[in-house]
Amino acid sequence: MCGAMMFATLLNYMDRQVLPQIATELKSAYNLDDARYGQIAGNFAYAFALGSIFFGFVADRIGPRLLYPIVLIGWSLAGLATPMMRDQALTIRFEQPGEPGSGPYYWLLYCRTLLGFFEAGHWPCALLTARQILTTRDRPLGNGLLQSGASLGAILVPLYVMAVRNLGGGWEVAFWTIGAAGLLWVPVWLILVRRGSLDQAPPVETSENEGEYFPPAPVSIPEAPFQWGQFIRIYLTLFAVILGISASWQFIREWLPKFLKESQGFSADAADVIVPVYYIAAELGCFAAGLLVRWLVARGREVHSARVTGYAVFALVTASAALAPLVGGWFGVGLIVLAGAGILGLHPYYYALAQELPAKHMALLSGILAAAGWFAVGKLQEVMGVRIKETGNYNIGFYIAGLTPMAGLIALLVLWKSAPQHERRDEVT
Repeated sequence: MCGAMMFATLLNYMDRQVLPQIATELKSAYNLDDARYGQIAGNFAYAFALGSIFFGFVADRIGPRLLYPIVLIGWSLAGLATPMMRDQALTIRFEQPGEPGSGPYYWLLYCRTLLGFFEAGHWPCALLTARQILTTRDRPLGNGLLQSGASLGAILVPLYVMAVRNLGGGWEVAFWTIGAAGLLWVPVWLILVRRGSLDQAPPVETSENEGEYFPPAPVSIPEAPFQWGQFIRIYLTLFAVILGISASWQFIREWLPKFLKESQGFSADAADVIVPVYYIAAELGCFAAGLLVRWLVARGREVHSARVTGYAVFALVTASAALAPLVGGWFGVGLIVLAGAGILGLHPYYYALAQELPAKHMALLSGILAAAGWFAVGKLQEVMGVRIKETGNYNIGFYIAGLTPMAGLIALLVLWKSAPQHERRDEVT
């Protein structure tokens, strides 16, 4: 099931990453300047934010088994429809007087908005599923496996786009084939996850055989009393963490190919190789984050303390992004690659912390957190699009990407005083 979710994450990122990879090529053909591109990225983010709340609310009520296929179908159809921006008979209906190329632009804007809305449903479904099948200690590693699909998808897209281009295929081929793969995922999930598969209680750990699944004893452990003060501190901490890592990851994800080709002068083929290297580093960082927690816990560290230590390490690595535009060239590329390992390495910590929210409303509460991050990202993308169009300068975006995760570290040290009560109960059990 973790493998199926990782593949869903891979498709999720492949669908969203095709446009950044070909945006420079579409710039002249469809008047897709940086301001328009920033608006498209902003709309994707706003739709993702709304979808996070909507699908979080729905997932808490009907569960992920049937909702997951619905969101896969939704975002796959949005990806399949994107190449229709080439159809002048269709896009002429969206053309605005005095705005050259506005027809294809608005069609692309609408498709990316729908893509963002449905792609948001992946995360509440995946988080609920992971919580049901993984123990507390294994969630950072399991979440790392889940999140690793993002970097795997982003690794494959540039190489796939380059292969299609060198074989003489058009840019639309990538949208069609990736969208079709998303539709094929649906029956596989329904076969793998049968009715009732996700209804059991989450697995617990034992001192004799850590990590194996043992059904809960007939006498259940009572829930700890809800404490508003503790909940508010935890939630504010999660807000700080998600805002930082969202701004960091999404800025580089959206603008890296354009930065390499339009600011640093790399060829399309060179950029199509550099971008996968960035995501390979991100992939390694994602797995290393989960392994670091397991290593620290095995040496006697309390679980939450190990998570905070890991977050601090990866936040420091992420800060290298702030130096990248100052040095430029291949050394700057190396710093961005290093930052990729740090940024994606922060995500498993956030997911593990978010899974400590009250179970009854976890999907909705995590959806609101994701929405906050995406609304901030949407505004960032719009502002950066206008600024890059006017100045051609990406520096401020990289400063933000490198330094904002530090806000989450400060919040973890100041607000999140101790591990949640149910984590300690799991350890006792």
